[in-house]
Amino acid sequence: MKLNLFRYLLIFVAVVVIFFATKYAFANLSYLKVDSYLMRWQESNEVKPAELQDALDSVDTMLALHGHFPHYLNVAAKTYEWQAYLNSSNTEMYASSLGQAMQYYQRSTELREHWPLTWVFMANIKSNLQQLDDEFYFYIKQAIKYGPYAYEVNLQVSKLQLLHWGNLPGLPTKVGLEQIKRSLLNNSSRNTLLNYARDVDRLALVCTVARLNKVEAALRHHLCK
Repeated sequence: MKLNLFRYLLIFVAVVVIFFATKYAFANLSYLKVDSYLMRWQESNEVKPAELQDALDSVDTMLALHGHFPHYLNVAAKTYEWQAYLNSSNTEMYASSLGQAMQYYQRSTELREHWPLTWVFMANIKSNLQQLDDEFYFYIKQAIKYGPYAYEVNLQVSKLQLLHWGNLPGLPTKVGLEQIKRSLLNNSSRNTLLNYARDVDRLALVCTVARLNKVEAALRHHLCK
């Protein structure tokens, strides 16, 4: 009798393990599809409506199967940011898509508070919605707190500082300038920041930061010569 109960227990455990393994495997397949779309859109900066809908459907499947994985939530948020990009001329749709992305990012921070990029992604959404409020500054502070030397954080905060130069009372100038310096010192972010500074007409400021901090690699760049 005891032997039979033990066997039934083993069978039950095996069925549970197989169920969850299959569930997470299918969630991962949906994630891989969405991630491939995101990489393609990032490279081409072009989103086809049919691809976007396929990605959104895969997001729904992915989260239905494994909706408590922070990375999946971030990927879902990025997909909705691309939906906003595709509908930038439709004010209501644009705001709605960014709002959905924000909700996914917020859920992600609840599960993985120490991940700095999620915080800076939320600051970017607030910037896109022209909501430079207390939440916006809180997100930036959290990003810097958890990723003070993460080049992606340094770059994104620098870009926000340049975009809203002179209009960020909640972000001390010295903090923004320090982020710009760190971005210039990093080989992975230097060119991106210099090109962005040129596009928003803040190149002189960034090159001055490079000169004051003797960032030779930036000073040798053709944009600072």
